[in-house]
This record gives sequence, structure tokens and C-alpha cells, in this order.
Amino acid sequence: MKLDEFYFEEYSNATAKFTLRSNKILSDKALFLDRDGVLIEDVHHINNPEKVKLCPNVINFLGKAREENYDLIIITNQSSLSRSIINYEEYKNITSKFLSYLPSKIYPDLILSSFHMPNNVNNLDDYHWRKPGTGMIDYALKKRKYNKLNSFIIGDKLTDLVAGYESGLAKILYIQSKLHKNQSDLVKKWSSKNNIHYEQLLKLDPQILSKEW
Repeated sequence: MKLDEFYFEEYSNATAKFTLRSNKILSDKALFLDRDGVLIEDVHHINNPEKVKLCPNVINFLGKAREENYDLIIITNQSSLSRSIINYEEYKNITSKFLSYLPSKIYPDLILSSFHMPNNVNNLDDYHWRKPGTGMIDYALKKRKYNKLNSFIIGDKLTDLVAGYESGLAKILYIQSKLHKNQSDLVKKWSSKNNIHYEQLLKLDPQILSKEW
């Protein structure tokens, strides 16, 4: 697929924003989803579209989210560009490959990326976009006026959950990925220390979307 057929594109050397070309009515609630480890298997700095593989239950989960009237927002750290592992066109090819596995009705409404290195050693603008910074979530909240109390953050790393919590999202979902199993203990310590409620899943479960918290 060609991204520009479905998305408006804005990008710099620090960030990328893809906005779905759609006439659908915007929701007042959103699912903020990490990409690697939640939607596609995390292979550590993916560098080839042929390595893109959906995580279990992704299509069913996103389909249920649409039925429950959630907008779908991907927020992903992609320092592989700044590390010169891939270039921007290769990033787009990987994104296109991921979307090619999905029915168009569940294409994400926004796909937001941070290309910053940890600690911003490459000195790029808008470092708050890199999770655990809140820049990507704040951008979507401001652009779409979502109700934070009805919106989720779903991630496989503590940095994802911290970004959601610091942005004021009320619902926090941690999913244990194959590559980052060590994150489970970090999430437990963080939640216990700060008295934060979260749900943990081994894989995406559509029933979580209709659960009362």
C-alpha cells in the first residue's frame, strides 16, 4: 500500500505524524498503542518490512475497539532512524507493511513517531515526544479533544505506561512482550511505589475494552 493514499504526512528529522484521511466521525476516546511489542513483534530495531509480524489478536482487538467507538493512536519511539539503522523511507515501508495486514476499517487514526535517541544525545527538537515524555499523547489530546478518563494507554515497557500516566490517561494496560519480559518487575515496582492501578495481559484481549475499572 502507499501511505499517502490513506494518510496526510508531516515529518522532520525528529518526529513523524500520519493522519488518516477519513470522513468518519471522531470519537471522544482513544486507545494509545505502542507499536513494537504490542501491535507487531519486537525484533529490536526492525530494519526490514519482511520482519513485520503481527502480535496475537491484533486484528480482533482493533476491530473490537472500533466497535466500542475508540479512535486508534499509535505512539512509537523509533530511534533506529537516528542510529542510521534505517532511513525515513525504510521506516515508511515498515509502516506500510504493518498496515497491509489490517483491514482498512481498523487503520489507525494517527501514527506518531519520535526519532530521538535516549537522553537526546543527537540533540533534536521536541525531545518531549520520546516516551516516557508525553509529547505524542499531548499532541493527540490537543488535536482531537479526547476524554482522558475514557482513554487507554497500552504498552509493553514502563516508558509507555509512564507517558500515559503523566498525560492523565485514566486506564493503563501493560502487555508482556517476548523481548521485554524484564519490564514486568519494573512496572510492578513503579505502580506499587506510586499507587497506580494497571491491568496486565499476556496478549491483547478484546474483553478488556468493555471492562469496568
